[in-house]
Formats: sequence, structure tokens, C-alpha cells
Amino acid sequence: METTERRRLFATEKVGGRAVYRLQAATVAAGILLVLYYRATRVPAAGEGRVAWLGMAAAELWYAVYWVITQSVRWCPVRRRTFKDRLAERYEQNLPGVDIFVCTADPHAEPPSIVISTVLSVMAYNYPSEKISVYLSDDGGSILTFYALWEASMFAKKWLPFCRRYNIEPRSPAAYFSELEGHHNLCSPKEWSFIKSLYEEMRERIDSAVMSGKIPEEIKLKHKGFDEWNSEMTSKNHQPIVQVLIDGKSQNAVDDDGNVLPTLVYMAREKRPQYHHNFKAGALNALIRVSSLISDSPVILNVDCDMYSNNSDSVRDALCFFLDEEMSHKIGFVQYPQNYNNMTKNNIYGNSLNVINHVEMRGLDSAGGCLYVGTGCFHRREILCGKKFSKDYKEDWSRGIKNRQENINETEEKAKSLATCTYELRTQWGDEIGVKYGCPVEDVITGLAIHCRGWESVYLKPQRTAFVGLAPATLAQTILQHKRWSEGNHTIFLSKYCTFLFGHGKISLQLQMGYCIYGLWAANSLPTIYYVMIPALGLVKGTPLFPEIMSPWATPFIYVFCVKTLYSLYEALLSGDTLKGWWNGQRMWMVKRITSYLYGFIDTIRKLLGLSNMSFEITAKVILCGLIVVTNIPIYEAMFLRKDKGRIPLPVTLASIGFVIAYVELIDRSAMETMTAERRRRPLFTTEELGGRAVYRLQAATVAAGILLVLYYRATRVPAAGEGRAAWLGMTAAELWYAVYWVIAQSVRWRPVRRRTFRDRLAERYEQNLPGVDIFVCTADPNSEPPSLVISTILSVMAYNYPSEKISVYLSDDGGSILTFYALWEASIFAKKWLPFCKRYNIEPRSPAAYFSESKVHHNLCIPKEWALIKNLYEEMRERIDTAIMSGKIPEEMKLKHKGFDEWNSHFTLKNHQPIVQILIDGKSRNAIDDDRNVLPTLVYVAREKRPLYHHNFKAGALNALIRVSSVISDSPIILNVDCDMYSNNSDSIRDALCFFLDEEMGQKIGFVQYPQIFNNITRNDIYGNSFNVSYHVEMCGLDSVGGCLYIGTGCFHRREILCGRTFSKDYKENWNRGIKERGKENINGIEEKAKSLVTCTYEHRTQWGNDIGVKYGCTVEDIITGLAIHCRGWESAYINPKRAAFLGVAPSTLAQTILQHKRWSEGNLTIFLSKYCSFLFGHGKIKLQLQMGYCICGLWAANSLPTLYYVMIPSLGLVKGTPVFPQITSPWAIPFIHVFCMTTIYGLHEALLSGDTLKGWWNGQRMWMVKRITSYLYAFIDTIRKLLGMSKMSFEVTAKVSDHDEAKRHEQEILEFGSSSPEYVIIATVALLNFVCLVGGLSQIMAGVWNMPWNVFLPQAILCGMIVVINMPIYEAIFLRKDKGRIPTTVTLASIGFVMLALLVPLV
Repeated sequence: METTERRRLFATEKVGGRAVYRLQAATVAAGILLVLYYRATRVPAAGEGRVAWLGMAAAELWYAVYWVITQSVRWCPVRRRTFKDRLAERYEQNLPGVDIFVCTADPHAEPPSIVISTVLSVMAYNYPSEKISVYLSDDGGSILTFYALWEASMFAKKWLPFCRRYNIEPRSPAAYFSELEGHHNLCSPKEWSFIKSLYEEMRERIDSAVMSGKIPEEIKLKHKGFDEWNSEMTSKNHQPIVQVLIDGKSQNAVDDDGNVLPTLVYMAREKRPQYHHNFKAGALNALIRVSSLISDSPVILNVDCDMYSNNSDSVRDALCFFLDEEMSHKIGFVQYPQNYNNMTKNNIYGNSLNVINHVEMRGLDSAGGCLYVGTGCFHRREILCGKKFSKDYKEDWSRGIKNRQENINETEEKAKSLATCTYELRTQWGDEIGVKYGCPVEDVITGLAIHCRGWESVYLKPQRTAFVGLAPATLAQTILQHKRWSEGNHTIFLSKYCTFLFGHGKISLQLQMGYCIYGLWAANSLPTIYYVMIPALGLVKGTPLFPEIMSPWATPFIYVFCVKTLYSLYEALLSGDTLKGWWNGQRMWMVKRITSYLYGFIDTIRKLLGLSNMSFEITAKVILCGLIVVTNIPIYEAMFLRKDKGRIPLPVTLASIGFVIAYVELIDRSAMETMTAERRRRPLFTTEELGGRAVYRLQAATVAAGILLVLYYRATRVPAAGEGRAAWLGMTAAELWYAVYWVIAQSVRWRPVRRRTFRDRLAERYEQNLPGVDIFVCTADPNSEPPSLVISTILSVMAYNYPSEKISVYLSDDGGSILTFYALWEASIFAKKWLPFCKRYNIEPRSPAAYFSESKVHHNLCIPKEWALIKNLYEEMRERIDTAIMSGKIPEEMKLKHKGFDEWNSHFTLKNHQPIVQILIDGKSRNAIDDDRNVLPTLVYVAREKRPLYHHNFKAGALNALIRVSSVISDSPIILNVDCDMYSNNSDSIRDALCFFLDEEMGQKIGFVQYPQIFNNITRNDIYGNSFNVSYHVEMCGLDSVGGCLYIGTGCFHRREILCGRTFSKDYKENWNRGIKERGKENINGIEEKAKSLVTCTYEHRTQWGNDIGVKYGCTVEDIITGLAIHCRGWESAYINPKRAAFLGVAPSTLAQTILQHKRWSEGNLTIFLSKYCSFLFGHGKIKLQLQMGYCICGLWAANSLPTLYYVMIPSLGLVKGTPVFPQITSPWAIPFIHVFCMTTIYGLHEALLSGDTLKGWWNGQRMWMVKRITSYLYAFIDTIRKLLGMSKMSFEVTAKVSDHDEAKRHEQEILEFGSSSPEYVIIATVALLNFVCLVGGLSQIMAGVWNMPWNVFLPQAILCGMIVVINMPIYEAIFLRKDKGRIPTTVTLASIGFVMLALLVPLV
């Protein structure tokens, strides 16, 4: 058993895809060498463009050098993961203090209202407040900034407890209250509105003061700090100011909940005209000294004033590195990425830095040190004070000023002496101590110095962004910012701090090269400006500068350009950019190189020659108003300053002022009226079209043309009899089928949409009148679907962020098991503690199994003792349930605790028992309350009657029984059904769904709202292809655009009325208030008896249940056919895939389970297609053709089996038998085949990567695509045909949700699981072995010249066969190499070899 002390506080993982990257890097390097060789050996004669040619050679040589440098950070990038639960276990009582530095310089460029939002966000960290000290350095020395900070110190007393009570994110009030999806659903609307109004009033006071430039006199009396400002003080000439606004050591420094407040300090260091102030670096050094007197914490965080904290756990994440027992002694600083919240969707100015943050910084991290980027960085105090790394050094994490002996005024005066202009004279500050001086990018040079002193750094990019700020919002600001960055970095490169000189022998070569990527930004300007001008001039002047396109020498040029471009696109898409965003980035890459970097390069050279002095510009954060004011300066002059006759007359000025006052008054009055009306009109959801459709349609058009050419070729080149005609016609039929299926698949890609909801608007309009929701959960077998898993799902849906009295949860147990009933009874008891715990701390997810098993546990949000208590209660309950399952018995003393146990007797069997309905929690009862005295949701157990003589219609029958039972208990207008293993992962899912149903304009059309079926046990690279990412990110969005995504049987909210057969009518109005509010005189036993009568075997006889009413019968995929019927009755549906997954479940974790599940799905869908419910027949004239085609994508899964089986065997057999079935590779007719294959493959890869798959995951998906088609779909096709011929009856298999330990381990390691002698495995092994034999045999015969045909005749078949062999590598391992129990059994291998031999004997005619 691993001890707590040995468990690491963080993990380091290598980023995948390196083999592919290194392959492309090697080929690009070879291409570059060929380009340079061509340039060197083909220099034109004098007068024929030699100078231009040599310039091109020099530019390309530079690009080659720079490309090599950039590869240093791509060779072996890593990602970091922290374990905050382990940190809390070991250090919760001994966490170190943290000093947080925020720097601002100009209240007009960096508005104080933005600055204080950043300050408030870092004050509100999920960290002991007494250990946080926040320092604001105001280099503008502005009384306006001090006033804003004083206002913030008052507001913090209410803001901090509000943040922690409801665990809100982000904790910047400006960001929190401006988000579209407000969070006030987490707390009472009154409290939310109260805090928001306090914040807006404060912001208005601050903005008014900034606009007027004055602080009200009565405010100045409220704090002694205002006395520091006098009439002689200017921003560049003033005394030092240090004011402790909140003294965290004082007993009076408490918030409204009585908790300690963080220390809050304002500092404006002394400024005098004769002394250089060293910009931001000087401010940070002053803060280091001042903080050493006030708090002296061992950890320092510095953030820019516009980079608010977006993740309240960032401090704890950083401490996982500093406090790790094994590696922490090496780590000097922890850097978070610099992210922005005002980026446009497609990043018009290329400011997102996504590739830098996702790729380059991780690559630097693997070499021992990511860059210090000047914000979002946690340092050890000692390294900023010049400490060199030593193995013997031990950090004193308990350091810091705990109790202050002197009074606060004395401390302030002493601190002022450390912030004077003369303090640093003749000291090492700015050189060996503190942040480095002499460069506008003080951060980079300081980080380099720290690395060269022996320290390492780490880079952490958590799932929730740690810091978010403002990027430049105009082209001018972008150019200015990048000019400053490139100039500063180039200055470093050309100084003694050049990494190759300063870092030689101190840091790795890889890290030296990594620093130079940014140091050489400016130097890229000249080659770029040459490359974008000279070839264009050569074109117009007739001077060729590249090899002609038909020359072999054009190949390396084209190859290097294409591969670099494609890899850059791949990196951008993986890093989160859109396709258009990447394109905009390419434009800005050029713009910045010919502007920012060019000016940065020129100014650096001028500076080195002594022609200019270094300057520092603040990138403006305020845009529109300032521009308008500047534009109108001549008007202001004409109104107030000018005395000539051309000025604006006084009557005009007075009239204008009058109009302004009247206009403002009118606007204020009408604004309130308009706001109220607009709130009523504002939609509760929005629909947005997905981008990239033009590119998609272009590739679809070219693929369609290619398909037509392929079919034309097949039809006009049929061989003679005996020369492979049958094989050829079979290939033609297969390709014709693929063409038809491809057309059907495009129906959902033409115009996909995404939905976004506004829960804040829902709450504003309907919070007091929300409808009731009935939630149905179905289980069938306590062995395949363990009751402990089922009750976790039940508890997760009981704990929704929704009024509990309006939630009713029903469990249908088709296994009729006393064990499942016992588990549900245990859950009803545990719910009294679990539900208040969830809502008190707003935890996610609310499934206890998922919550307590996550590696990043959430107990930091609450009291550790309470967290441990709830966890212990859950584990004890789960142990009791699992013990009962193992023994198959319920303890007798338990049976006495609820009357429901009496339903089971010795005559009771799974398939022969009476109906059971037991209300375990009656939400209408006054006694149904949790430990916080809040109402509990209703909880009902249902086991419908089972008799051997009656068909029970599987899950569809269970759902229909629940519809009827719920109608007499709660009768809510909304019904949610979830699978028993699909727990709720998002407590706001009900509210999101209601945004569609309750929308005043569009809601009346919507019959159901479908969430995606997402799994939480998928391996990183999705070994069994079960994630359905492309289906959920592309296909379902495409179906949604044509009026109806599919109903997939789980995670779906329905109107009750549509499940009861209602047809859509424009006149129909839903009664959202329906439902049984009070029970009346009828007691609970009477209701249970009435409900039992609704779930008997005979109740549905001679009724429309299963036909026109309820869920459809007669099909194993009852969900699809039910959804189709709803659409055909005129209803539409909506699909929503929120950022936080709504439901998470368990996917099959073995190959056998995957094949079984897909066999059932594909068989059910094909049954629908071949029945009267075929969407082309049943939906004709009722739903759009596009939607009809969309339904057929799944309906024709099984039909794909035969063409696929043919395609993976016949071309390979043709290779070994000398029968060509494709055009030879040098023929023009090969082009459409190659084009269709490449374009569909590349676009499939593009869709997969955009949908969240990894590159290896996509490759695994291709393998599983083939495996499922030749096994699951093949068996489904055969069984469907047998069923239609009356040879077999429909059956229903429950996919197991459990697997043994060895299987689970292999699943985690992404090793395919075989193990048994299944016929499906024989097919898989046969196809794999056949292709291997055909490839080896075919190539041998081609090289031996057996067929007397040129090699290019069989090359396409060899490539296809080779690809099948490569994709089947894990199959060969399972046959020949593996020794574990999951290998392919010998019997399967022998059978496969026999079938391969038989296949080789079959002639191709």
C-alpha cells in the first residue's frame, strides 16, 4: 500500500503524437536541405537576377535556422497535473503565506474599476485569508486609484463571504456579473441582486470620480491615506506612499461573516524627475521590499492589473509544485498562461497565443524551464532576492510576520523608506537582486537569470483557466504591444544576456534555443518583408526565383510549404483555434513581422548605436470614448477656449448643454421602460451556425465529382469474362453503396447549429413558477447494473439545482430485485445528508460515486471534517449494499425498517411476480425533509408485474409503466429519462432544458430536448471508439438544424403530453402549472395501490400504449422510433451540448461488450429502416428530406457490413492472385480514387480533432470502424434478415457495466481485450491474417515478376492492403505476441488460418 508521504503532489505527462511530429520534422528537415542545396547550386549569372536570388537564399537560410530553433520546444512537450486533495491532506494546517502583487501605472489607460476587480478576485482565493496579502503598486501615484482601492476594501467585506458561501467562479465581480449566463441560480436571487447592486453602485462612484478627476470631500475624511495627496503632487514628482487599508493581523479586519480578511496594501513609490524609475521592474522590486516588512510571505504571485483570477484554486495548484517532497526543492517559479476574455471567436488580431500556451511553453517546461511571462507567476521570495539553487537549501515555509509588535502607522513609515528613489543607489537591486532592469521585457530576462542560477520552473495550464485579462482590441494596439515585446526580447538577444552566452553551461541547449524563439522575433522582419515583396516584383519583371512547377526541384519547395502549413494548422486546431482563427493568425503573422517586428528591430539597432533611449508604452484598455473625445477636440476648443469670431456662439453652447441634460433625463426614463420590455422579449436560448461551412462545401463538391468519376470508370472499364469481371462488379456495387451512404451522411453536415441558453433570464421571468419535473431511471439486472451504481445516478438527479418540491424521481426495476429496492431505501436515507451537502457547497458532480472517486476532490470547498463525514457515510452505505449483493440477502433487521420489503416472498421470481410501487420519499409530506429542514424530492420504486405468458416489451414497456404511475403521484409536465449508469454531471441541466420549453417565441414548437450521451470511462485515445465525439459535435448539430435531433434514449427531457400521443398544434398551450400539488385526503397506501393497477400485465391490452401512446414497442431501439414518431406529429426537438457535460455514463470497456452493444443498436436501426417506420416512408410529407436522410445514417449502419467485408478482402485477394481491381497508379483515372480517399480521410480527421479526439484516438476509431462493420453490423444484418423471414425472435441484451480487474487494467492501458473464442473474433483475425498473407505474397510475386505486369498496376491494391495491415497491428500482437488472458485464443487463431487458406483457394473470376 502506497503511503501518503510518498504520493506525489503533481504528475508530469508527456504530450502524445511525438512519433508523427518527429517523422514530419525529419522530412521537413530533408526538404529544407534540398531547398538550400538547390539555391547554392543554381545561382543565376550576373544581370539575370543574381542579387534577388542570393537574397532569397539568405532569407530561406534564415528561415531554416529559425525553424530548427522552434523545433526545440516541440520535441518532447509535457503537461502537468496537480493533486490538491493530497496537498490538503498533508499541509492544510501548515499552508505558507502568499503575497500577491498587482501593478498599475495610469488610471486613464488602466481604469481603476478594472484594477479593483482584479484585486478583489485575488483576495477571494479559496485559501486561508489570514495567509493572503495583496499589494497594489500604483506607478501613477493617483488619488483616484487609491480611492478605488479604498472602495474595494469596503466592498470586500460582503464580496468575499458571498464568493465562498456559493463557491462562485470567476471571483472578479466585473467578470462575474457581466457573464451572459449569470450564476445567481446558485444562491437566492435577492442576495445576488443585492451584491450586484452594491458592486454597480461602487463602480459608478469610482467611474464618476475618474471622469471628474475629483474625490468627494466627505469621502476624503473616511481614511487618513487621502491626506497624502496635495496640490503640488504630480504623477512624476511625489513622495512615497504606503497605506495598509486592511490589516489582516488586526482583530477588526473581518468580513460580514466574521471571517478574517486578507491584508490589503496600497503603494506608490517615490518619483522624482532626476531619477529613473525602471518602469514595472522598479515597481515590483519596491513591492518585494515593502511586503518584507508587512507580511514577508515565502511565496509571491504577481499579476497584471487587468488579469483577474478566474480559478480560485490557483494558489493551491501552484503550491502542489513548491511543497512536493520529491521535486519541490528544484522549482523556483510556477507560471500560468496569459489568457484573454475579449478575444473574438476567430481571433481577428492573432492575440490568443494558443499555440504558444499549448505547445511551446510545454516544450520549454520539459527542458527545465518555461519562460516567466510577467503575470500569473508564483515565485519563491528567496529566488527574487537572488538566492542560487543548492541541494542543501531548505525553504522555511512557515516564515512570515505572524504578529505585529509595532503599530500600523510605524510599519507604514518604515515601509515608505524602502520605496524612495535613492534606496537602490549603489545596491544590487535590479541586477543580482529582484527583477532585472534595463529592458522593457523585464520578465523574460529575470526568468533567464533565475534558470541560470540553477532553478527550474514549471508551467501549469489547468482545465479552468487561472487568469483572464484583456488583449489589445485594435490593430494599432496589437502592433504596439508586439513591437514592445519583440524589441525587448531582441535587446536581450543582442546583449550579454543572450541565452547562448549567458546560459552556456548553466541551462540545457534546448532551453537556450527556446528562449531564442522570442529573442529572434524582431530578426524575422527582414526575411519576411523580402519574401513578401521580391517574388512579387520578380513576377511582374519576369525574373524567376523558384524552380518551374514541373521540375523535380519544385517538390522540396512544395513539400516544405505544405507540410509546415498543415502541421501549423494541426497545432492551432489542437490548441483551440478555429480554422478561420488560424487563417487570421497567418495574416497577423505577416502583419506583425512587417510592422511590429520591423520597428522593433530598427529601434533595437538605433538603441545599440545610441540613437534612441528605451521607452515603455502601456497598451490602452479603454477604446471608444477616448477616440471620440480626441476626434472632437476642435469642437471643445471652439466652445470653451477660442475667442475669435469663428468660435461657437455662447447661445449655441448653452442650448447644447440644455439638450444634453434633457436627452440624458429622457434616456434614463426610457431606458428603464425599454429594459423591462426587452427582458420580457429576450429569448431564453440562441441558435448559432457552426463556422467553416464554405470550406466543407467546397471539399464536398470536389469529393462528389470524384465519386462520379470513380463510378464512371467502373461502369466503362468492366473486364472480360474470366479476367476478374465478378470481382470488378462487386467493387462497383460496394463503391456505389459507399457513394449513396456518403450522400446520406452529408445531410447532417450542410448547416449544423449549436444552442446556447440564458439561465439568468429564465430565473428572472420564471423562478417562482418553474414547472415540475419527473425523472425516470430504468434498471433491469442487479448483476449487470450494480445497485450501487444505480443509486449514485438516483442521488445525482435528486440533487439538481432546482426546487426539490418540484422534482420526483422514479426507479423502474425490471429485475424486480429486493437488492435494488434495498439500495434505493439506503439512498433515501443518505439523501437527507447528501442533498444539503451538495447545495451548501455547490459541488459538481452530484453523483457521490463520481464525486468521491475523482482525482481532484473538492473538499477544499468545505470543512474537511464535514467532507470526511459525508464520504464515510457514503462508503459505509455502498459497502452495505455491495455486501448484500455478494450474499444475495438483505439482513432481517433491515427488512423491518420499511413495509416495502414485505412485497418479496418465496414465490417471487424475476419473471413471475406481482406489481410493486413503493413511495420511499413522499415530497408532499411535511416529514420529507433533509437535515437542513429543506423539502426532499419524491422518490418512488416501481417493479411492474411480470408473468411468463405476457411479453413485457423491454425498456419501452418500463418507460410506459412509469408514465402511468407518475401520472397519479406527481403528474409533472416535463419528463426526463436517464439510463441507470448515466449520472447527472451538471446540476443546471434542468434549467438549461427549460430555456427551450419556456421560450416565449420558439418554445411551443419544441417537443423534447436531447443532451449527448457522454462516457467518463473512455481511455484517452478511445481504444474502442465509443466516444461518439463526431456524432455529438457534428451530426447531432446538423440534425438539429433541420428540426429534429434524434431521441437517443437517455438524457432527454420530454413534454409529458408528447409521450401521451399529442400532435403539434399552433393553438396548443402547455399548462406548466399542472401536477399534483397536494395529496388531499388520499393516503400514501391508497395511491400506491392505485399505481399498482396501472402496471399490471393486462393493463395495456386493447389500448394504444406502445403504438400511438407512450414509447413505441417492437424494436430494440425504442428511442429512435419514438423520436421519429414525435417528429412526424409535427414537433421539433433541440440538441444542447453544454460546456460542462450534462450526463456521464459507463461505456463498454471490452471489445465483446462494444460489439454486443453495436450489434443491438445497428440491428434495431435496420429493423426500423426495413419496416413501415422507414423515415423515407413514415416521414414522407411530415419531416424534411434532410431529416429523413439523417435518420437513415444510423438505420443503414448494418447495411454497411457487406460492402466493407468485400472491400477489405477482395482487393487483397486480387493482389495475391494477379487480378487488378483499381486503375494503375500512373493513370489519370487513379486521381479520382486518390482524391476521394484522401479528402474524406483528411476531413474525417479534421472533424475528429475539432470534436475533441486525439490523433491516436482518430486512428483507433478507424480500426473500430472496420471491426464493427465486419462483426457487429454483419451479425445485425444477418439477424435482421432472419427475423424478417420469421427465423428468429427479437431479443434484448443488457450491456454489462462491470468487468474484472485484469480487463479493467488492460482497458486503462489501451490494450484490446479478446480472451474468449467468439465467432466475431474469428472474423477479425481472419481479415487481419488474410491481408497480411496477401500483402507479403502479392509483393513477393510482383518483385519476382510472376504476373508479367508493371508494378504500378497493383500499387493501389498494395497500398490498401498495407493500410489494413497497419491498422490491424494490435490484432497481430493479440495473435502472436501477447501472453495475457486478453489475447486471441489459439482456437480462434487456428480457425482463422483455416478460413484464410479457404479464401486463398477461391478463384476471382
